[in-house]
Amino acid sequence: MVSQITLGNFYTTTDGKRVLGGVGGSGLDTETLINELTEARRFPATLDQEKITANGAVADAFTEFYALLSNFQSAADALRNPPGVGNEEENAFLFTSGTVTSNTSIAGSTYLSINTSPGAVLQNYTINEVTSIATTANQSTTVFSVASATTSVVTAVPGAQEFKAGTITVNGQDIILEEGDGLALIAAKFNAVSDTTGINATVIQISSGQYQLSFSATDTGSASDFDLTDPGTVTDPTGVLTNIGFNAAVAADDAVFEINGIQVTRSGNSIDDVIEGVTFNLIQTTPALTTLTVAIKPDTTTVQNIIVNFVAAYNEIKVFEAKQNERAGDGTYAETAILANDITFRTAMTDINTKITSSVAGLATFNSLTSIGLSFTTQPATSDTPEVGNILNVDDGALTAALATDYTNVRKLFGFTLTSDNPNLTVFDHTNSLGVSEFTLNLNPGTDTFEATYDIGGGPVTVNLTATEISGSDGYTLTGPAGGPLEGLVLIYASENTASIDVTVTQGIADLLFNSADSATAANTGTIAVAVKSLEDTNTRLEENIARINEQVAQYQQILIAKFTALEQAISRINTLLQSLDAQQQAAANANN
Repeated sequence: MVSQITLGNFYTTTDGKRVLGGVGGSGLDTETLINELTEARRFPATLDQEKITANGAVADAFTEFYALLSNFQSAADALRNPPGVGNEEENAFLFTSGTVTSNTSIAGSTYLSINTSPGAVLQNYTINEVTSIATTANQSTTVFSVASATTSVVTAVPGAQEFKAGTITVNGQDIILEEGDGLALIAAKFNAVSDTTGINATVIQISSGQYQLSFSATDTGSASDFDLTDPGTVTDPTGVLTNIGFNAAVAADDAVFEINGIQVTRSGNSIDDVIEGVTFNLIQTTPALTTLTVAIKPDTTTVQNIIVNFVAAYNEIKVFEAKQNERAGDGTYAETAILANDITFRTAMTDINTKITSSVAGLATFNSLTSIGLSFTTQPATSDTPEVGNILNVDDGALTAALATDYTNVRKLFGFTLTSDNPNLTVFDHTNSLGVSEFTLNLNPGTDTFEATYDIGGGPVTVNLTATEISGSDGYTLTGPAGGPLEGLVLIYASENTASIDVTVTQGIADLLFNSADSATAANTGTIAVAVKSLEDTNTRLEENIARINEQVAQYQQILIAKFTALEQAISRINTLLQSLDAQQQAAANANN
């Protein structure tokens, strides 16, 4: 006898709707059935979400790669002889240092020290003598016999060695002394306007109850001389200083020295306007027959340190590359190898690996990194990193020797170097597209002729350059035509004269690597930015697709709930009918008995 069919129970959802659920007598779990059916319909959205998560991991890996590549690019920039003008401080090979030696046993630095700026001309100078050192003018008062520096020395009716209350004008600046002022306050009033007067004041205690005011010029040199008893320095119509005794003023000296036989006089001892980029700091005068030699040389220590930084930045990228190619025990890529098969990453690394090991055309010596003491080796695996191939090591001794032996060639090994027989020609910009090392310019602004002739095999080829006048000055920018070996090259010709200029170019490893990194790291247009933007666009589309699927699944769930509700109602009616039949059968059985 069947008296009831059960199909679960109702339960309340979080939004207040009544849906079926629970396990009934029929063995059907409507809640599980609905969930499984809706999750099956939602499965494409689950796959899309997994793609979004994976894309996010790739974007994060690119962010790390971008930071490493940008750091490497900055290190390369300092070594590549950046194009343009006025950028000496960005070029490591233009950093200079100065030394001072003496023809006697006394060190040259006893008399003179040197500071140099990047780009200073590499040259020796002879200091024949340092005749005088710049000093400051000074003057003091006679002694004040007072209890302390704050005791009043200013009165309306002054006695001996007392100031009269009133106004004096010092070098055009008014100073007001008031009744009751002490020496300390008077000094403070002088110092408050010293930027205008050029005179400082100091209270000096000679002994108990004995004080003097000491005045000194704020600048060295004879132009700062003063005398507080001279109307040329002080205007005192009311007699403020009449009762004050002053010692004789001590005049200042100018700095005088002789360089390469030419006498130079300046008001100060730090002199930066004699030789461009060189500051001479005079310390003391030289004895008779003492000659100093100033040598301006390349700052090889700075260059060597920057090369070491360049190597370290490259090695960080190589460690990152090794992690992106790391394999698990079964030979498949490790979970951390996010960019293992990414074409953007692999292309960038191939470019770096190719250029870092290349030789520079046109250099007979020091034409590769290995020729100056850098070597490629394999770094063994550690607990944190896999084995890393082609790590760079620096032999400091060999690098030092290379810089000392042929500094110019080491510079060419790293940087972009353009040499010509015309000082008016400089580089403004260039790229890795340059495919020629020698060419001749034929320039005639009068006939609007701006040509370049080169031969890369097959005979001379002449092309027209795009010439643009430089606003506000004589000269032109000259741009090589696209699609040829001069593509990306922009020169500055700072003249209006006709000229035929022979040009030789070498493009060093740091310059090549900088330009390669730039193509990857450039904002918006770089390969990394394009790749990340593509990931972001893909994720946006996936998120929109997930939203659509979720909306469809929600509708599908409502349909299922409605169907199972109808089924429940039908079963409920059958159960009622069965219960009625059971009751009738039971009544009939009871009647027969």
